[in-house]
Amino acid sequence: MSSALKNSAQRWTSLAEGVGKEAGEVQRALVEVRSKHSNLCAEQEKIRCMKQDYLTQLKSAEGTEDNLHQSTQLRRFMGQLDMTTRAIIDQLAQLQQQQQTIAARFRELNSERIKFETLASRAKEELVQRSRKTEQKESDMLNALRFSAKTRSNGSDSSS
Repeated sequence: MSSALKNSAQRWTSLAEGVGKEAGEVQRALVEVRSKHSNLCAEQEKIRCMKQDYLTQLKSAEGTEDNLHQSTQLRRFMGQLDMTTRAIIDQLAQLQQQQQTIAARFRELNSERIKFETLASRAKEELVQRSRKTEQKESDMLNALRFSAKTRSNGSDSSS
């Protein structure tokens, strides 16, 4: 019976370790997605600042007729910045979705790991309790034998 409990505890521990490793990998993926999201947000802010600078230049260039070519180029470039901003927004939305999916998987794996660790702990505790009971029974049996032997030896001493 105790070997079955030992095997059960080992099995639960092994399952908990396996799920723990997978949870670690998922957590690393989650950190990576968050890092990409942060980098894209920084990139988006840079583009916003660039667009503000070019908007200021465009207003200055539109004040004079000599800078028509420069105004046209600035508008084209700002259009490209707008397209880049839209692409970043799309990527941010995709990363947000990935982050939610990965976070849900991480929570699921972590919950599983905790469950397996709890089951392993229970099996180990039951093994300890059974071991204590067995030791107590053996001790009680030994004490009963000693008492019986002592009673016999005292009985044989008094009859002599």
